[in-house]
Amino acid sequence: MPKQSGKKQQKHNWIFAEYFEHLEQREDNKAYRAFVFRNKSRTAFGLKEFYNEAKTDFRALAAKVVSDTEFRESLISDDEDLPKIWKRH
Repeated sequence: MPKQSGKKQQKHNWIFAEYFEHLEQREDNKAYRAFVFRNKSRTAFGLKEFYNEAKTDFRALAAKVVSDTEFRESLISDDEDLPKIWKRH
C-alpha cells in the first residue's frame, strides 16, 4: 500500500515491487535498485532505477504513482523485460 494514501487512493489499479542487486553481484560494482510497477490488467509497466546505496522511500514513490498521473506516465516504459519479471506475480 502506498504511503500516506487517502481513501480515494486506497482503491487503485497499481501493483508495486522492488528489485535489487548488491554491488558484489554486478560487474560494474554498483549497487542497483529498481522501483517497478504495473497495472492490474498488465497493459502498463513502469520503472525507476537507482545506481547507489541511497535508501529511496519506495512507498512514497508508490503514493506518487497513484496520485500523480504526469509522474506515473514519466515512468511508464516499453522495456520488453518488464512484463517478464512480472510473469509469476
